[in-house]
Amino acid sequence: MQRRHALLAATAALSGFTGCIAPFTSSGFLKEVSVKLWNADDRARTFHLALETEAGMLDWESHHIDAGADELVTIAPDEDVSPVALHGAVEDFAGSVDVLGVDDLDEDYCLQFDFSYLHPTDKRPQLAMIADIECEP
Repeated sequence: MQRRHALLAATAALSGFTGCIAPFTSSGFLKEVSVKLWNADDRARTFHLALETEAGMLDWESHHIDAGADELVTIAPDEDVSPVALHGAVEDFAGSVDVLGVDDLDEDYCLQFDFSYLHPTDKRPQLAMIADIECEP
């Protein structure tokens, strides 16, 4: 199966969230969103996540991650909705990643994100989207 890639834009703000983008339609269905939470710090942290869709914001989820640990979190929308953004917060960092380019997909798809506290290359939190939209088997 040929891998499909979407044009994705990532925006992280040190405080506050960006506004909504216009809704779009797709004949593909968002099956799930996977977020890898990484805590590279030497003490435990609580990460907060929320998926924004064209129908509004899904509930915020909180995940306590031990020092030096990571966890894979899966968000599965209950209905056929188009994703707009993933929002995340940890400590005094708050950011979001806008989801663009999935409106032309004609097959089901999944989205993958990385959310790290003290990213090894930047020494600050980062919330980023992985460009591959193929679902894991």
